[in-house]
Amino acid sequence: MKISQLESFTTPALRKLVLALGGLVLLSAQASAQDATPSTAASAPTQLDTVTVQMQKDPAVLPYAMLNRVLTQLQTVGEGLVRLDFKLLPKDDKRPLVNPKLALSSEDRYIPIPVAPDGAFVLPLLPQAQAKEAEVASNQPKGSMRIQGLLEINAKPEEVDMKLVRRLMRVGHSLRTEMLPFYLRWLMPQIEGLKICSPQAGWQLEWPEGGQTLALPLEALPPSKNPVVKKDGKNEPDPRPFCTVLSGQERWPDAAKLVAPTNSKLSVQLSR
Repeated sequence: MKISQLESFTTPALRKLVLALGGLVLLSAQASAQDATPSTAASAPTQLDTVTVQMQKDPAVLPYAMLNRVLTQLQTVGEGLVRLDFKLLPKDDKRPLVNPKLALSSEDRYIPIPVAPDGAFVLPLLPQAQAKEAEVASNQPKGSMRIQGLLEINAKPEEVDMKLVRRLMRVGHSLRTEMLPFYLRWLMPQIEGLKICSPQAGWQLEWPEGGQTLALPLEALPPSKNPVVKKDGKNEPDPRPFCTVLSGQERWPDAAKLVAPTNSKLSVQLSR
């Protein structure tokens, strides 16, 4: 479930990037523009993608070593509760990417990165020593693409109880304090709670007590009016405009389980 949608990984968007990682991530430097010549692969031509010679570094992509470090730390500090997904998108929605390809490229290796039709891709992890020599390259013209990240919760709404909410709050605090130096923490908002958004209102917490099941309705936030931009660039209403938030500070027991409408999604509520 989405915790937060990241802005483009471009140099002017550092603050948005940090915020985009849901107040959880963790970047200690801005991305620097890359103007190097296209990398070539060291392995046999039959093992390479046919567009290898066209692959080049792009300023829209952060240095791979930084991303690799963030993802590695996220696996450990995040306790498996969160993950970071990526999408490749056009910088200009009116100019879609044509047959986009990505790869990790260095002097001694070339690793193709499969890109799904919707632009989703998984960034491979390398040992830190190897990551220092690798860069993300693409077959797209420089400045034509952006990379978007989604911080996801590895849980479904039906798996949420107050124990998980409190665990998420603890993990969020750990990510902020352990993965960012103190002088960058001010760039990051605090996580204020777990946000549940649904097509309609109607959430409650249920837990057993005294031989019976207690149910507590949850209060809804003001409905969202933000449109969702589809892949073809057309806007449509938010399919989940109704939301509620659990902060983990409630006095309800750990066993209090969330009951949410069908097709609900999880994210984090961030401080403003």
